[in-house]
Amino acid sequence: MQFLQQIRLIQGGMGVYVSNWRLAREVAMQRPGMTAGTVSGTALDVVYVRLLQLGDPGGHVGRGLAAFDSRFGVEIGRKIYDRYFVAGGKAPEARFRSAPMQMVRAEDGKRTFAAPNGASAPTRLSFDADIVELLIATGFAEVWLAKEGHEGRVFINFLNKIDLPLIYIMYGAILAGVDGVIVGAGNPEGLPAICARLARHETVTRNLSVLYAGPSEQFTLTFDPRTVAGGALADAPVARPAFLAIASLEELVQALAASDSLAPDGFIVEHHTAGGHNANPAGPMRKDVEGQPIYGQDDEPDLAIIKGVGIPFWLAGGYGSAAGFQAALAAGAVGVQVGSVFALTEESGMKPEYRSAVFDKLRHGADDASLVKTTLFSPTGFSFKVAQLEGTLSEDEVYEARRRTCDIGLLQQRGFSKPNGDGTRTLFQRCAAAPIGSYVENRGIERNTDERRCLCNGLLASVGLGQVKTVNGEWIEEPAIVTLGNRLDGVRRLSRQGQTPYHAQDVVVDILG
Repeated sequence: MQFLQQIRLIQGGMGVYVSNWRLAREVAMQRPGMTAGTVSGTALDVVYVRLLQLGDPGGHVGRGLAAFDSRFGVEIGRKIYDRYFVAGGKAPEARFRSAPMQMVRAEDGKRTFAAPNGASAPTRLSFDADIVELLIATGFAEVWLAKEGHEGRVFINFLNKIDLPLIYIMYGAILAGVDGVIVGAGNPEGLPAICARLARHETVTRNLSVLYAGPSEQFTLTFDPRTVAGGALADAPVARPAFLAIASLEELVQALAASDSLAPDGFIVEHHTAGGHNANPAGPMRKDVEGQPIYGQDDEPDLAIIKGVGIPFWLAGGYGSAAGFQAALAAGAVGVQVGSVFALTEESGMKPEYRSAVFDKLRHGADDASLVKTTLFSPTGFSFKVAQLEGTLSEDEVYEARRRTCDIGLLQQRGFSKPNGDGTRTLFQRCAAAPIGSYVENRGIERNTDERRCLCNGLLASVGLGQVKTVNGEWIEEPAIVTLGNRLDGVRRLSRQGQTPYHAQDVVVDILG
């Protein structure tokens, strides 16, 4: 993976469709070989299903799905298109038809399991074939669109916490020639090897956690690429992409580098000031007078140790400037990963009204601490950065007025019910942002629902794909949630303190010169 040594600037994978194919393509084309654009792999199936129901603006989803079918001689993309496309787009007050929820079950289709018997053989869980096809096709289409018409580098970003769709979307991205896979929000142990096996069209198995399982019980998700479309996808040779793991501290870097499995090809060392999900502070949670988590010296990565590991790394979280870039090089990094400053470009997928709201805050002198708060809103339990914007889920009044629902479920946990009368157990999936009653019914503790807000619906709304619902006889859209890092000097500089929009090209020039 020698090409990694030349990449100085990686555009971060952000939110749901904020770092979409348009932004990734633009960044990749700026300094081919030096800049890498990144698409978000989060909720791509939901995004594409909803774009089709909006009439497929620009026809790009249709082009990407058609390219998939043409490449492999299948009709998977056409089937997806015909199932969800609405000519002219749905009515504004009409609900989006849902993408299939990712519910795992036993291979016989059941969600009831025998009592644990001390056996150590793993139990294989599975998806419906239609879900697998949708995930693969959308992963392919997003990367194909980002790579269309140029030789620049395109990566794809995943959250390890969203574990069910990951290997399928990854495979679709590999089929499209993705240059790198980035995984954060958890320890990606074993995923570099899975990535390599998928590039050889080999069967892969991923361990899945199931709460309240017996001490010796194991559960896996197994995927054989040759079972899709009669093996048509597995005939063409594809290149193995680079694998980059996101880590906040040197301990995870060292552990992954020394793994018995395949080590990552590189690391993104992400400071806790970065947007989205972050590692919580080390030790017991402490907060300042503003209610913000207190990070200390134990939360600062030892860059000398990371450099000594001998694997390329990039620094992220507050490095979106020429000075940040030079500081990263001086610390031994290959370059930097930058998110928030790209999230507010004209090419970003963020809904224009939310970009404008951020700029308005900057025009009126908002500082980083007041504009972006570190919260525990995420159902994952990870810290999560939230921009404080009127009318969004950052406001308690908006959160309290919203009826809890879990109709997408990407951040659900899996677990077993208490034994039934015959000793069998039922597999459930629960989310701390779901209705409290259902969470508690599935063995959840009520206090864990405090402040938890629906990221699935909120992040989709932030890119103009919010679900429609009826409240008191009137239709409204799900409220958005917007995430940014809390070091926004680059945004202030490029927007002239919120006075004017800017483009991805401006960001590249600002950082690399």
